[in-house]
Amino acid sequence: MENRNTILSVITLTLGRLVVNMTRRFPYPFLPEIARQLSVPLSSVQSVTAVQSGMGVISPLFGPLSERYGRKRVMMAAMGGMAVASLIGALAPQFWLFAAVMISFGIGKIIFDPVLLAYVGDRIPYHRRGLAIGTTELSWAGSLIVAAPLAGFLLERSGLQAVFAVLAVLFAAGIIAIGIVVPADHPEKGKVVTVVTPWDAWGIIRSSPVAIAALTYTFCVSVANETFFINYGAWMESSFKLDLAQLGAVTTVIALAEVIGEITVLSISDRIGKRRLTLVGVVISSLGYIILPNLSFSLPLTLGMLFVMFLGLETAIVAAIPLYTEILPDSRSVMMSGIIGAASTGRLVGALLGGFLYTGLNNFVLVGAVSMVIGLTAFTAFWRYLHERPAGNA
Repeated sequence: MENRNTILSVITLTLGRLVVNMTRRFPYPFLPEIARQLSVPLSSVQSVTAVQSGMGVISPLFGPLSERYGRKRVMMAAMGGMAVASLIGALAPQFWLFAAVMISFGIGKIIFDPVLLAYVGDRIPYHRRGLAIGTTELSWAGSLIVAAPLAGFLLERSGLQAVFAVLAVLFAAGIIAIGIVVPADHPEKGKVVTVVTPWDAWGIIRSSPVAIAALTYTFCVSVANETFFINYGAWMESSFKLDLAQLGAVTTVIALAEVIGEITVLSISDRIGKRRLTLVGVVISSLGYIILPNLSFSLPLTLGMLFVMFLGLETAIVAAIPLYTEILPDSRSVMMSGIIGAASTGRLVGALLGGFLYTGLNNFVLVGAVSMVIGLTAFTAFWRYLHERPAGNA
């Protein structure tokens, strides 16, 4: 990352991705309040969140776009679509409108994310890719740091429409910044880009057992976390009687853990090994799922366990990404779209499963136990099949 233009581009794209990630992260601590403002059951809002998370199953459809039109153009177009959706969401507090906007956000994110990862894979050598990807992943934790207190304040003072209005302004700023800072990367004239169907993409991925293991790991980690996290706000609200502002502030503990996890990856993963960090992280998060639901007698202990659990989770997710970028280096956009698809499918399954376990059975301890088992399944898949590899050797 020695090239100054590359460094500025990565930083700018990280800030743009922070806004993109805010659309995914702001609802979770406030799902009960959003349901109240929209006058619908909590399960309805959870279902919309699940569909939004699951939009990545169609990610392979968009894989060739950046090859045909250029990474920069596609990222700006995705953010432009999300800006328009934000403006629409600011019109009225209607459930159907909320659902349409959130699903549009989901589509924009699954277009933006693989293109950004492909950009990093194209320009950053593998031995420095942990640093580069760790930097871009700071946008995940950063989005929660910004979104949780901001959304809590806006929901309490002005309502859901204000949240969407602020997002529209942030998207506009992000588009302008990318347009100015990120160099154009128009594809070569005359270059033929083959349209990859989901079936074609699956054919490429299934030819590699390592690729299948990576998708399995990603899917299971996502199921485990979403099963747990989609119920986090409701459980915290009922267990500790927190108001919206307090819930938003408490949620920053998760963001702090994620920041430290991401800094850990970008600081040491290239030296001590991305695989090692991944395995340690997924064990820590999996054990956290079963421990935390039993700490409802103490808010400080709960916050401490939340911190440890999400520190492990973020390390497990971010440290694995550089390995993914070299599994199928000749089909990098296909591989990364597959990873996004697996993660999104996992979030969809986890949201539905978590909603059933908590709202149907009202048992957060059971939620934690199920999440732990699924998390340890992810550990097994990664430990068995994924190893540090020289570039191009999959």
